[in-house]
Amino acid sequence: MAGHFNKQEWQKIIGTLEADPKRFGLPEGGREKSLVFASFNIRKLGSLRGRKAELDFLARFCACCDLVAIQEIQDNLDALRHLKERTEARVAGPGEYAIAVSDITGKVPGKKGMAERLAFLYRHRRVRRLDMASDLTVDRTSVLDNLVKNEEAFDEALRKFDRDMKRFASGRRKTKPKFVPPHFVTFVRTPYVAAFEVPAANDALPLCFTAVNAHLVYGSMNERRQEFEALFDWLSNRLKAKERLVAPNFILLGDLNLKFDDPDKDRVKINTFMRESNERTFGDPNVRRIYFPFLDPHPVEKKVFTTNARADQTFDQTGFFLGVGENRLPNDVWKVEIKPDQPDGFNYGVFDFADLFARAIMDKAYHRLTKEQKKTLGKKFEHSVSDHLPIWVRLPRPGFAPAPAP
Repeated sequence: MAGHFNKQEWQKIIGTLEADPKRFGLPEGGREKSLVFASFNIRKLGSLRGRKAELDFLARFCACCDLVAIQEIQDNLDALRHLKERTEARVAGPGEYAIAVSDITGKVPGKKGMAERLAFLYRHRRVRRLDMASDLTVDRTSVLDNLVKNEEAFDEALRKFDRDMKRFASGRRKTKPKFVPPHFVTFVRTPYVAAFEVPAANDALPLCFTAVNAHLVYGSMNERRQEFEALFDWLSNRLKAKERLVAPNFILLGDLNLKFDDPDKDRVKINTFMRESNERTFGDPNVRRIYFPFLDPHPVEKKVFTTNARADQTFDQTGFFLGVGENRLPNDVWKVEIKPDQPDGFNYGVFDFADLFARAIMDKAYHRLTKEQKKTLGKKFEHSVSDHLPIWVRLPRPGFAPAPAP
């Protein structure tokens, strides 16, 4: 049974947050010369029952953002709609925000499984929808080609699965086995995409992009790697069709379930893959058209942000895939431009509500809690608020400040 904070505890939490919002990574919203884009896996966001206080709290974050990609929405949209209403109430009232939401993914209608939706909550006066909204799918021909190309590996995996099932049926194995494909087949949850534009100031051209909302597989490391690499290759190769794209850039926002048990080694592996992919796709391993800021230590904070509530993984990511000649979205050069005294400059961070809860309720930083204290605190919020922390990126609005030199 999910726990909750009581009324007095929420008062302490809100008071602590309002006293110093920047301490916990809450971005300042509504700035004319910049926008805030975010990604947030809100655990099983579905029914509104028993969750109003939590959604009122989360609306404080969403009201700071111009676009939020939300993952793990259930088939029931009551809580999402309430979150939109509470976000609007904190900003300007009804009609300020809009929602674009997918249909269910992750299961087949009529069969067992957990269905999820993916959504964009956006402030439509500052971020406008363009014509396109779709799923990001893998062509059937590609799926079949992959099965044929790797026939022996799939045959061996099926034989192993069959052996494990027989052991399970006979009682020699305690847990029911799960078939793990040895190579990528398709996404366990189909990413959701929608095209947007940011109106520019001072007669500059609007910034157009396709936002990609993804909740990749939570499984074996091999499965996670397969899905991440397939999504990365899909987006980077799609960039080459610049004349036919509705919007020339992609911004990936989502729970990619990238696991960093050994951050230094894992980060090297991902960066090596990106360089190899850049070589294959663009003919240049050092091309500066793809940038994942949360993979590297923040240049001011001097640390890699963790994005799960237990502060030991960086599952959530933002990736920028830049069209030819695009200089208004960040690449790795931009990180040296991050300065605390430039409130509208490029920046990124995490709203660390786990630390907020720890300091407000237990009068101690989250990282100083004992294992048992973290467990006790987690029961109060990991289900009713979320077990993920929202991540955000601040982008200069086009037409105000020049982009950093390439």
